[in-house]
Amino acid sequence: MNTSHEFAIEASGVTKTFPADYRLTSWIARRGRPAERRVVLRDVNLGVRRNEVFGLLGANGAGKTTLLKLLVTLLLPDRGTIRIDGLDSTQASLAVKRRIGFALAGERTFYNKLSARANLEFFGALADLRGRTLARRIDEVGEIVDLKDALNRPVMSFSSGMLQRLAIARALLADPPIMIFDEPTSAVDPVHALEVRELIRDMLARRLGKTVVLSTNVLEEAWSCCDRVAILSGGRIAALGSPDSLVLRFAQRRRFEIAFDATAPDLAQRLRSLPGVEEVEIRESSLGTVALVDIALLGSRFTDMLVVLSSPGNVVRNLRELDDALFDVFRAAGESIAGVAGT
Repeated sequence: MNTSHEFAIEASGVTKTFPADYRLTSWIARRGRPAERRVVLRDVNLGVRRNEVFGLLGANGAGKTTLLKLLVTLLLPDRGTIRIDGLDSTQASLAVKRRIGFALAGERTFYNKLSARANLEFFGALADLRGRTLARRIDEVGEIVDLKDALNRPVMSFSSGMLQRLAIARALLADPPIMIFDEPTSAVDPVHALEVRELIRDMLARRLGKTVVLSTNVLEEAWSCCDRVAILSGGRIAALGSPDSLVLRFAQRRRFEIAFDATAPDLAQRLRSLPGVEEVEIRESSLGTVALVDIALLGSRFTDMLVVLSSPGNVVRNLRELDDALFDVFRAAGESIAGVAGT
């Protein structure tokens, strides 16, 4: 991959292995034989553009956290190169660290009995911030993450959502151009998860112009928050692109759920006769009639379905698109890389 000013992060041919089993590996090594190793990442190539939100999507064990640790130089690659703002991460690790703010999953580094401000003063000092500069910066990041009124409270009183925002505040202290998050909403409730996603997308990326990389195993999070997504499967990049382009590439259908107050007798028949409609399921319940309609992405027109739904005898109470297509993308991308690995 050619280094370009377009990319804030570039990975080329990155491979990372770990001992398959520590005790077994030690036993084999003592007998002078090569130790067995487990490949966690294999020939990973990607480029993260400046000022974009880039998602790493994959199941647990796909290699997301390992890749993030490589990007922030907590680990070094066995093979391949990683460049951050044009700097080689293995040859200029200190300069690379200064360009990145990160919050990894399972945050346990805050001092619970101290206030949020005291914690940020400690971590700010580690980043060579002092005196009035540090005090001003703490107020600024507190404002950014909406914790300014809680900075003097002990961390032990914070909710999980507040702790996650405090971790983001800490990552922002030195004002780095690149932000990296490992599953930032994994330990928070749905309301706070939405707030964290909006903070990352709207404040950090859009308003502050940060380059953001986040890992997630939540499909909706990747689709709602990220400009582009790389799907990791078995340590390889199975697919990379914008959410819309991945849906067009891998998803086969769209699924709609329609709730009715009243339906015409021929509703199911008319829906099934439409071009591109693959399946229609009608369910009756105490709350009324619900139809599940699967439409192929190619060869169908959504407006045709709307014409049938608005025909005499049908009274639609609600219509929504289900997220099954996202699962199709995730599954199909994984199957494609498995097919390549098996050949």
